[in-house]
Amino acid sequence: HDLDVEGGDDMDLRLARLQYLLDRRAELLCSVRLRQNPHNVHEWHKRVKIFEEQDAPDKVIRAFAEAVQTVDPVKADGKPHTLWVAFARYYEDNDDCDSARDIFERATQVPYRTVEDLSQVWCEYAEMELRHDEFEKALSLLTRAVQVSDRILRTKDLTSLPVQQRVWKSTKVWSMLADLEESLGTLESTREVYDRMIELKVVTPQILLNYAHMLEEAKHFESSFSVLEKGVNSFEWPFSKDLWITYLNKFVARYQGTKVERARDLFEQALEKIPTGEAKPVFLMYAQFEEDHGLMKNAMAIYDRAAKSIDLKERYDLYIQYINKATEFFGVTKTRPVYEAAVQNVAEGRIKDIAVRYADLERTLGEVDRARAIYVYGSQYCDPGKDEELWDRWHAFEVRHGNEDTFREMLRIKRSVSLQFTQRHVSTSDQATGLIEQGPSAKKAKMSNDMEALERQMMEGEMGNMGASRAGDIVQSGAEEMLAAPPP
Repeated sequence: HDLDVEGGDDMDLRLARLQYLLDRRAELLCSVRLRQNPHNVHEWHKRVKIFEEQDAPDKVIRAFAEAVQTVDPVKADGKPHTLWVAFARYYEDNDDCDSARDIFERATQVPYRTVEDLSQVWCEYAEMELRHDEFEKALSLLTRAVQVSDRILRTKDLTSLPVQQRVWKSTKVWSMLADLEESLGTLESTREVYDRMIELKVVTPQILLNYAHMLEEAKHFESSFSVLEKGVNSFEWPFSKDLWITYLNKFVARYQGTKVERARDLFEQALEKIPTGEAKPVFLMYAQFEEDHGLMKNAMAIYDRAAKSIDLKERYDLYIQYINKATEFFGVTKTRPVYEAAVQNVAEGRIKDIAVRYADLERTLGEVDRARAIYVYGSQYCDPGKDEELWDRWHAFEVRHGNEDTFREMLRIKRSVSLQFTQRHVSTSDQATGLIEQGPSAKKAKMSNDMEALERQMMEGEMGNMGASRAGDIVQSGAEEMLAAPPP
């Protein structure tokens, strides 16, 4: 019986020990992982979270203290600054801001691997002060963070310096300081911060845009334009894209037609620095400016420059806009040079669309021969089996304005173009392979027979349609008499 009691007590003890181990399982697993890699930042955060769930503040603080002392910033697997920030935030959440400040002060002296880590610490430090309405302290902190001596500025190899002496290169800290100055300081103090950033070359295009916007709101328009001027001269394309677009829009909106020559110089400078393939928005702005405040002749010249230089895929739409403007201000007869340039400069797949528009124009003006020549040119780029619009229009054109000879010529061209496209697309088909195997003479004979058969078929069908639509008559050119169609 005594043995049974002892055995029972031993069993309870063993179960208690097992339960104790199970309760500590997560903690013990974390300890094992940290012994394997004591510089694993993520595991330290997991360890702290375990103690927080146990509602054990002493263990939490000890875990944080052990973590920041153990983790080597150079060897750290993760971001070591997050341990310091979380440590300080724990004190802050428990209404001990003085201890949180001490933690942050110690965190700013840690030799991190990158400036980004230290800049994040400074920003978190300042944000803590802002959360407690300590605005002046936050401003003072960030000002202290970006201080830099002339000796450091003269150093050629900044990477050899500790991060504490390189934090002034952080745009994140500077941006936060500029925002605080703009909210809490004066216009002059804010301008000093922005000008210092420009002097140290730690600005980004967005920072310059913010600076220019602030000056514009303060009615310092010329100073705003000066900032944008510095920006477009400091950054290359495409980083200067937003700066150029903003600069040109703001300048034109401010001065409109009072400083035309200066505006033209700005547009020309922009077009010199922007790759021609990406300059379409600037060309359109320039043309609109000339249309509103300058000379329409200059606007047409700008459209012409743009249409010949921008990306090939965008030229068709620009040429249509160019043609519409020329028609609006100079009349339809002045669009001929535009159309002629368009068919030479647009993408090959768009030539037929330009040709259709151009031919319609000439037909409207009564220039039948010119319209027919345009159809002939455009047809070389139009597959009759896929693109039927040009051929349908040409067919209707010949029915209305042509004669038997011109209609036959259209059919001959259609047959020739159709065979060209067919040969291009079916060169790997079985039929083509068979022709190659039979030799050149068989291939030539086969092609001749195909062309003759296709011509007869097209002539019979087209002439039949033409006879029905014209009530049996075909118009002869000039003063020739109408030819009577054969009775059905």
